[in-house]
Amino acid sequence: MNHRSLNKSPKSKVLQVALDLFSSKGYAETKMTEIAGGAGLSVGALYLRFKNKEELFLELIKDQTRDFVERTGKLPAEDPVEALRKYIALNLEYSFQKRQLISLFFKEYSLPFLQPLRRNYFRAQHRIIADMLVAGIKRGIFRHMNVKDTAAVIFASIRGAVLLKLIFGIGDVSKMSKSLFALITDGIRKDPI
Repeated sequence: MNHRSLNKSPKSKVLQVALDLFSSKGYAETKMTEIAGGAGLSVGALYLRFKNKEELFLELIKDQTRDFVERTGKLPAEDPVEALRKYIALNLEYSFQKRQLISLFFKEYSLPFLQPLRRNYFRAQHRIIADMLVAGIKRGIFRHMNVKDTAAVIFASIRGAVLLKLIFGIGDVSKMSKSLFALITDGIRKDPI
């Protein structure tokens, strides 16, 4: 095992090679030897970093979503309308920047080890939306509603817009974000503008 090759290739290079291979070939067809070769590592050095392909795949997902999770956690708490606007824009912008990852998520939907990660991610995103809705209701900006169902519909609407763009190439990210925000807020505002 060549320990020197462990330091030759930064983690980001390994993860980018893995993303390229997983998204083009799929999880099952991608071999650790291909990832190691593409990253300029020996197979042994790759296994020093990641004990198996599953661990590498999970690290890739966490690495690719870390920035998004941090940014959604910093949305303006004092203004639920502005927070929702920024949340929608951030989701669409991020999804199109990370289209390889989003495509991979759809392709590899049935991987059992991804289910807990996916479930936790969706729960966290629903909670963020629900918190915005509750804050808006408390401040008299949004009408009373079933927060849980409305948060799910908002999340599903955002995912639908992402799919329209990724699969069919329909829409401009900025315009879609503004349209989706207007559609949602006109439906939940107490006094639509």
